[in-house]
Amino acid sequence: MNTATTIGLRRRPPVIAPLSGPTAGITGALLVLCVLLAATEPRFLSWGNLTNIAETNAVLAIVAVGMTFVIIGGGFDLSVGGMLALSSVMLSQYLSWGIPLALAIVLTVAQAVVTGLLLNGMLIARGGLSFFVVTLGTSQAFRGIALLITGGTTRTLYGEGSLRTIGSGRIGGVPYLVIVAVVVAVLAAAVLGGTTYGRMVHAVGDSPEAARIAGLRVVAVRASLFAISAGLAAVAAVAETGRLASASSTQGTGLELTAAAAVLLGGTSFSGGSGSVTGTVVGVAFLGVLSNGLSISGISSFWQGVVTGAVLVAAVLLDRLRTRRAS
Repeated sequence: MNTATTIGLRRRPPVIAPLSGPTAGITGALLVLCVLLAATEPRFLSWGNLTNIAETNAVLAIVAVGMTFVIIGGGFDLSVGGMLALSSVMLSQYLSWGIPLALAIVLTVAQAVVTGLLLNGMLIARGGLSFFVVTLGTSQAFRGIALLITGGTTRTLYGEGSLRTIGSGRIGGVPYLVIVAVVVAVLAAAVLGGTTYGRMVHAVGDSPEAARIAGLRVVAVRASLFAISAGLAAVAAVAETGRLASASSTQGTGLELTAAAAVLLGGTSFSGGSGSVTGTVVGVAFLGVLSNGLSISGISSFWQGVVTGAVLVAAVLLDRLRTRRAS
């Protein structure tokens, strides 16, 4: 690819990033947290509790993987929570029309991908608009459409046995949701670390102008990132709808900030150009274990939001410190 090799395409990000460098800190913090909880809470290391942590945070992990693509590419997506709500409602709508579950899922994900590409992606990449403004606006629009469709009510889907199986079924004691999240993470890690497209994402996030000069299709790459993020939000919506056996316009509220916290904690740079799915998975695990630890310790759930917000601020500060040291 001619001169593109000079700006990062020659640097192949590892498919499975080592738990070192930017990821080392959060990995160490996760290990310390696990040791403390194991020593103080006998229930923590039980199989039931560990699978509960994984299952509860599977939806967050799927959304956070999509957010990883966007942030590495130099953007941010505040619309994933709204997209999750809209996708959940649309899935219930397709099912109410008698569409088979498999086709309803395909339509739900396809609709999200197209919407993410044409609205978020093109307005930001082609139109040059601020990703904060655009995704904040589309988040409200997505949730508003979901509200209009449902009339503000929650749609119950207890009669959809196959969908409920996706959300709560298990294979050998392992929840289906965890398996889905692992498959998404592995595929995403392979794409970001083992393909030309993944190297292009890193290059565009590192320096859009240099990537443009080198001949990369910066607009197309940036637009595709929001399509991926929206598509994975829809996948997460399918999982969440199956888990709750219901769909509503309030699903996914605040999820975008928690996902961003996990991504930044995992060592992905807020300024773009570097990061890994491995780090994001560790970040999700840290937040999940922390939330579970607060819960089994009897600490009010109200504090969990406070802690998550504090962790997000700390993650941004750590990213700023890493950036300063690197420069």
